[in-house]
Amino acid sequence: MGKQILAVIVGVIVGGLTIYGIESINMMRFPWPENLSMDDKSAFEEYVSSLPVDAFITVIIAHLVGSFIAGFVCSKITPARKLLLGTFCGVFFLAGGIMNLVMIPHPLWFMVVDLLVFVPFAWLGAKLAK
Repeated sequence: MGKQILAVIVGVIVGGLTIYGIESINMMRFPWPENLSMDDKSAFEEYVSSLPVDAFITVIIAHLVGSFIAGFVCSKITPARKLLLGTFCGVFFLAGGIMNLVMIPHPLWFMVVDLLVFVPFAWLGAKLAK
């Protein structure tokens, strides 16, 4: 049981670092305006709506790749329940994605596509690691 919990934790950490790394590309390409604060909802909403489509696609790719890697790494480490635990990493990221979508306004198409990548790609990563 301990190795299974550790596998999920390591998978989520490695997947999270992957997501962070890819999303950092967006922060370099599209830096926040200097005085922008998430507390100013209207200004933040205006900033997000000004982003080009490829900025959102980069985020989707980050979530897709990070979920895949999390499922893969978790499944490589755990001695049992590989698909279940690898997929759980995707569920963990899905919960974080939902929180992100609630806190930050996004286009509807992004919300739909983004929520559909976490679990299937974690499962695919776990499946390929088997």
